[in-house]
Amino acid sequence: MTSEGGFSSELGVGQVISKTFDLFRRDFVKYFVIFAIAEVVIGVATVVAYRLVALPVIPTSPTDLSWLPGYLGAFIGLYAIIEISTLIVLPIAEGTAVKMAADAIQGKPALLGASLRFALSKLVWMWVLGFIVGIIVLLGFVALVVPGIIFAIMLCLALPSLLLEDTGVIDSLGRSRELVSHRWGKTFATFLVLGLIIVVISSVLGLIAAIFGGAGPLVTGLLSGFYEPIIPIGLTVYFFSNLARVSPPPTQAPVGPVPQPGMKFCPNCGTQLMASTMFCSNCGAKQPAQI
Repeated sequence: MTSEGGFSSELGVGQVISKTFDLFRRDFVKYFVIFAIAEVVIGVATVVAYRLVALPVIPTSPTDLSWLPGYLGAFIGLYAIIEISTLIVLPIAEGTAVKMAADAIQGKPALLGASLRFALSKLVWMWVLGFIVGIIVLLGFVALVVPGIIFAIMLCLALPSLLLEDTGVIDSLGRSRELVSHRWGKTFATFLVLGLIIVVISSVLGLIAAIFGGAGPLVTGLLSGFYEPIIPIGLTVYFFSNLARVSPPPTQAPVGPVPQPGMKFCPNCGTQLMASTMFCSNCGAKQPAQI
């Protein structure tokens, strides 16, 4: 199914799902570690934020709004701390997962350390890309919802393109649109299935985390390593699947030199001769008849 550059042909929806979980299972510990650490860091930042930023108590009087400016300021500060920690940490985990999955698809070792360093080297561009895609998709949802879904499908492969093809941020957006063109329904179906699987897994694990009370956020962070790698791995598998569709592997090129018109090569010593020559002038070997 795979070649040195990825897949030899486009995969169906079921094959994409199957390959995604196959890669996840094969290097589960590596994927789990990077995402569990990322979510624990975010969980710790969230706990610290709630301790540093105390939300004012809302008075019971409906006419007293003196609390509102202070409350909004505290809420924005709290939200900013949580979001900044998320925006810093999660792209690192996602980029690492994309690189590991890509290496595995191409028959290379999926090395956690090397993939992490690679993701860190691309972090700024991942931030820029995430911001642009987020704004485009958000505006689409604000408009009529459906455009937001269309934009999300259109740009879903921008991240693997940015990382694996070394394209610029803007070029990766166009490349994603090219790769999913004529596959809108398939793309939607693929990630709808993956999303539903993640919802089921996260719901079950959320119930488990609730048992731990105050430590729930940290436990939730640890358990997220069981499902959060699925999307970046799935994106990578789908990227290579569509890459095989739009850029199929080249056919084997002829081996050896090509004779000039009216000439031939001696099969014994390789000397170039006139096409009508009966015996090689170099080794004397009799030449095969020309058809």
